[in-house]
Amino acid sequence: MTSRPIRIVGDLAFIPLTKGYEAIIDAADVYLVEGRNWRAQLIYNAAGETVTVYAVCGSGAKNGRPSSLDSMHRVVKRADPDIHVDHRDGDGLNNRQSNLRNATPAQNARNQRRSCNSTSGVKGVSWNARRGKWQAQIRSERRLIYLGLFDDITTASAAYDAASVKLFGAFARPNAQMEACHV
Repeated sequence: MTSRPIRIVGDLAFIPLTKGYEAIIDAADVYLVEGRNWRAQLIYNAAGETVTVYAVCGSGAKNGRPSSLDSMHRVVKRADPDIHVDHRDGDGLNNRQSNLRNATPAQNARNQRRSCNSTSGVKGVSWNARRGKWQAQIRSERRLIYLGLFDDITTASAAYDAASVKLFGAFARPNAQMEACHV
């Protein structure tokens, strides 16, 4: 099977994937991904909606089938197997060097979108029926930190956002930056 042609525009390279998707990398990194057939790997939430797409391809061969999958972001970052690679903007197809960073598992988890199980629709905020108020909390270093009760969801969300930035720094993903939910 021949690989699909890579389109280069200025400093960017666009890698065609299956299902009509396209990954983006720096043109200087084309040599790392060319000659392979990359495909779209879709990650779905509980409702069956696509929340993330990654570029992957098979590597090695066992009985005529790929023995493992290589993720484009790991190939481009040249990551060791024990290192996690995080997309700063949460877009699994944006594999430019400026968007990728090494991360610990904890740092990578901090950058997740809100859970699809969120009843409030806001990360770190839930309704406290007993008190009749919005409650904000955040998890850090395996501890659940209570941030308080609030009269409105916007103030509770702001409390979570402030704590997220303070605790997680560059790996924070405040509600103000939130898009689709995470599975």
